[in-house]
Amino acid sequence: MDHNHITQHLTVERYLLDELTPEVRDEFEEHFFDCQECATDLSATAAFMDAAKREFKIHPVPKAGAGSKGKSFFASALVWSALAASLLVIAYQNMIVFPHFRTEISELRAPEILPVISLVGGNSRGGQIPAGTVGNTRPFLLQLDIPTQDRFSSYTCLLYAPSGALVWRTEVSAQSARDTVSIRVPSVDTQAGKYTLAVQGNLAGSSVDLARYPFALNTR
Repeated sequence: MDHNHITQHLTVERYLLDELTPEVRDEFEEHFFDCQECATDLSATAAFMDAAKREFKIHPVPKAGAGSKGKSFFASALVWSALAASLLVIAYQNMIVFPHFRTEISELRAPEILPVISLVGGNSRGGQIPAGTVGNTRPFLLQLDIPTQDRFSSYTCLLYAPSGALVWRTEVSAQSARDTVSIRVPSVDTQAGKYTLAVQGNLAGSSVDLARYPFALNTR
């Protein structure tokens, strides 16, 4: 079963309406499980059909009768306006959102060599700070040793931009903190300058500042 056959015979719609024979249904299911295009079409069509059912349930069209022509037209207009809005949302998801997610997933699955900035042994007491060059929209790795203490149940790492604004925060379990921690910094609009990674130890309902690791970023 190929795409031309599926399109010409409205297989997606007939599948959702349960109009396929068992043999054809099995062939279609075997196909769309391995076909991203058909799976997306199926998801979008199912979403539209669900939206249509909800709108017709909320705004039933009055039966034709004396004096009901105007009301029927008005109700129909409301229903089709709502359906049109639903269709626009679904189209946006299929043309913008879903392809974006597929691209991100493909990038995550592909091998990638990331720049590494080591903060191991670094602190805020002075001296030359670690530095690295990264792409301004590409991820990179930060490596550090967290000064662990048995009283802490977990740890929080907070990254501050050169402006002092908090860029992101991430939690590190007590188990993971026993070894050198590698943090993948997500692809954001990175600016050149001096950053600071602060580490806090977490207690029940409170946190304790443990260390601050300054480092410099150059962008390309």
